[in-house]
Amino acid sequence: MLSLFLRYAKKALLVLLIGTMIAGSIMSPANKSELETMYTSYAVENYERQCEIIVRAGEYEGKAGKRIYVNNCTVNLPDDIPVRNDGDGKGFYVSEWDINVKESKALIEKLQANGINAKLQIAHSKSEDLNAAGRIANKSNPKLYISIHHNYHESNSTGYFSMYNPDNEQSEQIAIRLSNAIENNSQVPRRNCRPNTGYIGEMNVINDSTVPVLLELGFFSNIEELEQICSDSYVDYVSSNLAKEITLILNEN
Repeated sequence: MLSLFLRYAKKALLVLLIGTMIAGSIMSPANKSELETMYTSYAVENYERQCEIIVRAGEYEGKAGKRIYVNNCTVNLPDDIPVRNDGDGKGFYVSEWDINVKESKALIEKLQANGINAKLQIAHSKSEDLNAAGRIANKSNPKLYISIHHNYHESNSTGYFSMYNPDNEQSEQIAIRLSNAIENNSQVPRRNCRPNTGYIGEMNVINDSTVPVLLELGFFSNIEELEQICSDSYVDYVSSNLAKEITLILNEN
């Protein structure tokens, strides 16, 4: 009876050991999915400061809700802003993501030309949108996090504005300074800065050691303003003046 009990006990222990090894293999960091890793909450102290600023091109490539359809109108755009068609029967559209990427790349180039250690963050899938974008940025622990967007509302809506974290005094001050820096662009009027009231996820998960500001640089749902904000002259003006002001801010701090 004892030998029989021991035999079954050994088998049970062997099964338990194998199960533990398999579970450990599945849940090991090396085997976690990219998405699972992105949505892990990161502590600031785990990361050294890798750059002074991250400029994020807002939204992600192919996001369905961030488009203006241009089937029934003529729109004059530079070659680097494509008119896309998913072949889904809805027709031709301009994506906010393409505009965000153009402006963000221009800003990064000018910051780097000023000697600023700046990193560009571009999202290609939903797994890098909003909350995840902030957590990804945390890994680099920058001093500033600037997220570039363009707004969508009624077809006659116009203007640019900046958003800040209401719990971060520096965020509000920098948002105002950046809005002031591009006020005289002669194309897109200025709107008042506004606090992020919680619906912009990426600004809610930024480390305490990073100051976040979100810039809405015009309404791409307004065809006339769409042409303006995509133009090389507007992008050059905005990126040049933002870069100058950001350089001053970083040098002051």
